[in-house]
Amino acid sequence: MSEPAARSTSFTAIRLFLNLRLAARVTICVTLWERLTPPVALACLIGSCLYDVLVFLGLRRWAVPVPARLVMDVADVAAWSAIAGDPIDAPSLLAAPLAYELALERGWRALVVPLTAGTAANLALTVAGWPYSLSPFLLPAGGVAGGLFIARYLDGRLRQRQRVAAAEREAARSQAELAGRHSVAVGADTVVDLLTRTWPLLAGPDRTAASPLSAWRQRLAEETADHAEYLAVALMRWEQRHNLASPDLARDVEFRPVRGASLLLSPAQVAALEAALERSPPAGVVAVAVDTPRPLGRRQELRIGGAKVVLPEDAGPRTPPFDGGPIAIGLGAIGSLSHSYRDMDGVPLPFSAALTVAGLLTALWCHRRIAVRGTSAHGRVMAAGLAFGAVDAVVSTSLMQTMAAGGLTRMPFLHAMMFVFPLTVMYWRDLPRHSRAWAVAGAASIVAGCAWLLPVPLHWADLAGLVWPLAFSIGASGVRDLLDLDTSGLDHDLAAEHAAAVREGYLSGRADVLRLVEEAAEEATRRLRADRASLDPAFLPEIERRLHQVRQRVSALRSP
Repeated sequence: MSEPAARSTSFTAIRLFLNLRLAARVTICVTLWERLTPPVALACLIGSCLYDVLVFLGLRRWAVPVPARLVMDVADVAAWSAIAGDPIDAPSLLAAPLAYELALERGWRALVVPLTAGTAANLALTVAGWPYSLSPFLLPAGGVAGGLFIARYLDGRLRQRQRVAAAEREAARSQAELAGRHSVAVGADTVVDLLTRTWPLLAGPDRTAASPLSAWRQRLAEETADHAEYLAVALMRWEQRHNLASPDLARDVEFRPVRGASLLLSPAQVAALEAALERSPPAGVVAVAVDTPRPLGRRQELRIGGAKVVLPEDAGPRTPPFDGGPIAIGLGAIGSLSHSYRDMDGVPLPFSAALTVAGLLTALWCHRRIAVRGTSAHGRVMAAGLAFGAVDAVVSTSLMQTMAAGGLTRMPFLHAMMFVFPLTVMYWRDLPRHSRAWAVAGAASIVAGCAWLLPVPLHWADLAGLVWPLAFSIGASGVRDLLDLDTSGLDHDLAAEHAAAVREGYLSGRADVLRLVEEAAEEATRRLRADRASLDPAFLPEIERRLHQVRQRVSALRSP
């Protein structure tokens, strides 16, 4: 199992175990309130909740073997199925947390949970005289699907973060290498300048006056990137190459990034930027801005001076963006089919199928928004989720045919809250204050408006239905906490690798220049010894002084 899945098992799976099972216990005992008499139902609720809390505490401290947990959960589902009878949706969900956890750890092998729980529950139903039901198979299978989704999400998110981090390391190392080189080779009266000015004094009848460092310095300015680069570094590379290509100062350019200097460009986008600058070379002081920075490899729009420059999207494969919002909306859309289930709301199937299609299209649109804009699209995704939730709630409430199930009034609009509430929880920390306010107001308006639309009045016991959106919201909070936990731990490791790459790049850049200077100084010393008799005697003291000064400066630059 991957590290993200392992963290999820120890973090979200255990939290899901408690809140989902407690929600199921409340629903079961409320539906049995009259059948078992209130004192007995209350005792069952307290006892079963106490059992769940003890198991939860045990799971936090010990690794309970999976076969033992499977036996415990299957017996739990079978016993409560026989007692509750029809409907048995809530008892069936008692096995969903284990199915979710095993799906994270073992993938499709977690199907053993719904198969075992469904078989045992239906045997218990048959013995107790209740009709056969698919719920003990389907609802734990939903836990398997959720676990597979989350495992893929976390693994993909890890791959995406590592890919971006690798590109950031490349860009940071390149930037640091340039800084290391420039700390030695660029500036007023550097060791490179001193040695370059010494070479003409060594010129003789058969000797060239050109310094080997001059060609190297020109090549340094002409280097192009074959890896990811920060926008500011890519502009600086082109600026140096452009300015050194001609002695005409009127054509020189100085870029001043206003916004987006740290934008990360792929190698193809660096090439596209340089090609665009070559086609229409700017001159003078030029402001550069990026109004909407997008994720690595996506289409970027720059403003260079007064011109708009578009860097096309990479044609190569990319890691797709991973975000909990589209997943929550997509799962909610699939869940809209349950409105047509007989024990749910009895909505005609064509209408619930249309809701599912609309929800999946909404999730796809949200996915594409996030692919283009990253986390800055969360406000729009939140709005889209609320809009789909409102449509789902109004349509299902208006067309419901099953008014009650298990002694409780059906509230179809609560299904929308089972993805709107989690979506709000996941995005809460990323949304500005005004967006949080309208998200809460929108969800409250959906609940209030659809409660008014219900064709039958609500009773106090119906409030038990609110435990389901609450349980899923707590689960979403756990997923968000997990993502933050993964991010903080991963970022700590990546930050160390990033710092090491920067340090290595800077030292490598310095060492590269110093090595070339030492080689050129040694060559100059050999030339001085070999050609001493043919050189102008007036220059000899100055040549020796300069070479001595070069050696001193190189020694000082090499010292820690």
